[in-house]
Amino acid sequence: MSCDRRVDARLRVAVAVVASVAIALTAAPLALVWLLAAAGVAVLAALLLRELALRDLGRRLLAVNAFLLLVWATLPWQLQGSGLAWSGEGAALAATITLRTNAIALAASALLAGLDAFAVARAAAGLGLPPKLARLLLLTVRYIDLIADTRRRIERAARARGFVARADLRTVRVVAHMVALLIAHAVLRAERVELALRARGLSALAAGLQPQSHGEVPRSHWAWAASTAAALAVSWLVVPVGG
Repeated sequence: MSCDRRVDARLRVAVAVVASVAIALTAAPLALVWLLAAAGVAVLAALLLRELALRDLGRRLLAVNAFLLLVWATLPWQLQGSGLAWSGEGAALAATITLRTNAIALAASALLAGLDAFAVARAAAGLGLPPKLARLLLLTVRYIDLIADTRRRIERAARARGFVARADLRTVRVVAHMVALLIAHAVLRAERVELALRARGLSALAAGLQPQSHGEVPRSHWAWAASTAAALAVSWLVVPVGG
């Protein structure tokens, strides 16, 4: 697996999807280790080629592994008559989920390095994704960040007024009001976006998400996809994937 900004975005998205599915279907721990190592090499190459920023990669992996902490806090434990007990099967499942998730995150980061949300949505439309779903993908990525910025501003305003979160009823009420205010802001923003899209002609945005029409994919790009798929297959078949 490797990354090259010159490769057609449609091929990169397609290979990323195939790689993610292959990793998700892998059950053998040793095979997952091999796949994780291959994805790590691809990410290292992307970092050396400056296709991927180390800060962005660290932020993604931090978010992914923060969720995995919850997995490790729940799966390895089972409730028995004497209380909580360690479960070997649960721990093995948590380890498998950890390996799969990190391998998929690294592979996707390497293969999609340099692509923004608009490029991914346009490439997905070029692969056959309906334009409406491609638009929805683009707007979702765009406005999740705006809503997060609104949440941060609401929290700063609450702290400026002396709010400190505590384990009491007042904190519950204030947090509930903040959530309601955030939902109201999101609804109002959605209405403004809808009006803006209608004013600009919704079909114009749909046309912008259609696949590029400046020629077919060059053979060299197909060669890149074939070599990347071959590297994935070699990593996947090093050991029995179901053993």
